[in-house]
Amino acid sequence: MTPLNCKSILDCDELETRIHQAEMEKISLTLLDLPNYDCDITVTFEDDYHKKVNFPLFYESNLHRALDFVENQDIKNGVDAFVTTDKELAFLAYGQHYTVNGEDDILKSLITIKSWNESHLPIDMARVFGVSKETEKEKGVEHVTDLS
Repeated sequence: MTPLNCKSILDCDELETRIHQAEMEKISLTLLDLPNYDCDITVTFEDDYHKKVNFPLFYESNLHRALDFVENQDIKNGVDAFVTTDKELAFLAYGQHYTVNGEDDILKSLITIKSWNESHLPIDMARVFGVSKETEKEKGVEHVTDLS
């Protein structure tokens, strides 16, 4: 996955948090500028404990309501945005801290949004958000592959 934020919210100081919030607002406005495409939303749990005890959740919705699914997750510690390798939009929500069997972690929910146009062709979110191999190299972006 390719991050749409300059830095993960988990690594931000106070000033960087404001920048991150502005990036997330820009992402929201970009989505709202698009037509209200139909979409499938998948919510998976990415932290070790919840990944084992919960099944993925699947929803049908439209693009303009997709952010509601993000806001309905536990986002106590913030949200990062990504474009997946399948060119879909994804949000990684960081929830509250927990301890299980002596192991500390935070709840991590991945919300993946697959949208398509009236002709049932998938919307290329990499193009919508200007993600390409060239822009990744210019920004020095590294791909995020391990979410644990």
